[in-house]
Amino acid sequence: MEKRNTFSPLTRRGMLAIVAGVAVSSLAITALPATAASDPGVSATEIVLGMQLPQSGAASPGYNKVDDAARAYFDYVNSKGGIYGRKVRLVVKDDQYKAGLTVSSASSLINKDKVFAFFGSIGTQTHISVIGDLNRRGIPDLFVNSGYSGFYTDPTLYPNTFGGLGTYVVESKIVGKYLKDTYPTKKIGILYQTDDFGRNALAGFTSPTSGLTFEAKKTAVNFIAGTQGSVGLASQLTALKANGVEIVIIAAVASATAIAVATAAQLGYKPEKWVVTSVGADATTFQTILGSKGITPAVSAGMLAGIISASHAPSPGEATDEYVTAFKKINDDFNKGPDKRWDNNVLQGMNIAYMATSALFGAGKNLTRKGLVSYIENNGSKIGSAALSPVTFSRTTHEAFNSFWIGAYDGATVLKPISGTRVLYTTDSGTGPVTVSNYVRPALPVDAISKGA
Repeated sequence: MEKRNTFSPLTRRGMLAIVAGVAVSSLAITALPATAASDPGVSATEIVLGMQLPQSGAASPGYNKVDDAARAYFDYVNSKGGIYGRKVRLVVKDDQYKAGLTVSSASSLINKDKVFAFFGSIGTQTHISVIGDLNRRGIPDLFVNSGYSGFYTDPTLYPNTFGGLGTYVVESKIVGKYLKDTYPTKKIGILYQTDDFGRNALAGFTSPTSGLTFEAKKTAVNFIAGTQGSVGLASQLTALKANGVEIVIIAAVASATAIAVATAAQLGYKPEKWVVTSVGADATTFQTILGSKGITPAVSAGMLAGIISASHAPSPGEATDEYVTAFKKINDDFNKGPDKRWDNNVLQGMNIAYMATSALFGAGKNLTRKGLVSYIENNGSKIGSAALSPVTFSRTTHEAFNSFWIGAYDGATVLKPISGTRVLYTTDSGTGPVTVSNYVRPALPVDAISKGA
């Protein structure tokens, strides 16, 4: 018997409508943000960032304030509705500036805390221990607090890592040329830590652009990072003194700067000038370290006065700078850390959080790791920053800033332009010349939140 077709044309159309409805429903589902399923650390309500820094140990003074400052800014953003409704949660691990702890704490952030991205981690040697793994996993590694040029100048090596400072090479080329031009007859020496941070700075100072030369163990002395508190740097400073060094450059963490200056005073060594790289030149840290040695704030302020340093950002003591004013208010209102005194470290923590917020907004509502990295690479100039240097992220470099101004500390511990008028100098991490920059920083948004547009 012939079987009859039991489906009428109307029923067929009904079935097609049902199938089409299912297809449309499927498309609607796939059009929703897929991040919660595809990338860890991001959901409809939250973005989880992980940070590593020395909260304890020899290198911790000053640096242990950066995370509380960044969290304060994120809390401010969260109070304004977050980033497309998602609140930012910052998970912080203490690595004590020890690479072994950096490895284990990074593993915890990835596997236990399920962070979406790493953010603002501090330390060159410590970050070297995890940067390869982060990039192999495709985890965004945002605004690292290290100026080591090897992290950023070739994005094919570390495609997901972006700087939070100008490189040590850029800064040292600029400061080195200034010293060479300003003090051509003076004997210049350097004290640096024997790690990639110190060696990177040394490379900038001795580049053809700067033209400085040093003699090992005479005008160039070094120490193992983290040992400054135990050794006191007496032997290094004695060598500089014996060899008639008149201008001493310090390329080291902030705690080492304070110890070096105090030890020199004990030795009766009074160089004509101290010159300190920006990451080692925080005034609050300097005075805190010396205060622990019984030196009064008035005396330590006098010891700091005249020290030359450089910065890509405004000085935290600039009362009229709109970014400084806004960040200080946010710090007062939202920082719950044990030491929220306003200084370079707090300003830096605020600024990298401001940059991260800008990048997260710019990456859009459908937040993914790949999308965030792509946005930063292709929209560097749109990322908000308090820096007086342009943001230079691109597909060919992941360096944050290429410009610095040179200043000296006054008696009130404020870094001020040496000439009285700030001049911004720019160069690269290669062999390029040092030139004067005409960059003008964009105005601060009314709500102090950059949307990356």
